[in-house]
Amino acid sequence: MKCTVFRKNAVAIILTPLLLCLLFPVALPGQGPWKTLDRGLYLGRFKPIIKSRIHDCDVIIIKIDPKAYEFNLLCASEHGGKLRTIKHWVEEFDLMTTINAGMYQASDFSKSTGYMRNYGHVNNPYINPSYGAFMVFNAKDPKLPDVQIVDRRLQEDWRSLIEKYHSVIQNYRMISYGKKRGWPQQEQVSSAAAIGMDRDGHVLFILSRSPYSIHDFIQILLALPIQIQSAMYVEGGPQASLVLKTHEEASIWIGDREGESYEAAPVCEIPNVVGVKKREN
Repeated sequence: MKCTVFRKNAVAIILTPLLLCLLFPVALPGQGPWKTLDRGLYLGRFKPIIKSRIHDCDVIIIKIDPKAYEFNLLCASEHGGKLRTIKHWVEEFDLMTTINAGMYQASDFSKSTGYMRNYGHVNNPYINPSYGAFMVFNAKDPKLPDVQIVDRRLQEDWRSLIEKYHSVIQNYRMISYGKKRGWPQQEQVSSAAAIGMDRDGHVLFILSRSPYSIHDFIQILLALPIQIQSAMYVEGGPQASLVLKTHEEASIWIGDREGESYEAAPVCEIPNVVGVKKREN
């Protein structure tokens, strides 16, 4: 179930490649739009190149080094069958940053709409033919990358790849190998949460509170100075959620809302999240 709130008549601004370069120059080493929160953890706020008529907000991105942080797939189906708000997931499991792990079914809120597995727990064994991306982490072999986004359409060995990881999430692919994949322009728009990776292997937790078509949202991400290499959609509308909770800062960003007060923000209950903790070593 997408659980999205759709808005119409978003304003699209088409910019030439030259103008994009002027607006978003390539960051030099040691510079850039990122605020360092901790070693390997960064917060970025970015102005989108396409404006929305509805609370025109920054795109929020948390950049995470998987060498310094561990990723956890938390499912209500594995933890007492209880849906929780994203703040409750963060507080109960002592997480530093958390985002949706994917859309959920209308007939069973605890079950993902795509394949989802966490170690021995299988939330949904069905590989959705409409979904082209898998986020995989918690590798069985330490020689493998800590996290990957696997492209089901372009990587012939995708089945063997996902079996090499303990945690697997399937959803719509948005960006693969640095390019937009699919997604023709549509009239329907909504806020959106996504998970991506950059060229250096950092994981990107992404939230746009302002509503866009997915086509436009992908164009926005590709225009940002974040070196994005891959991305998959994980939720839309008021269920789209991103939380940051460190000793220095606590913020929450919710789809279709302008505010980011951690204490005051109203949030929906969601069944499945990806949460991040600092590695002990």
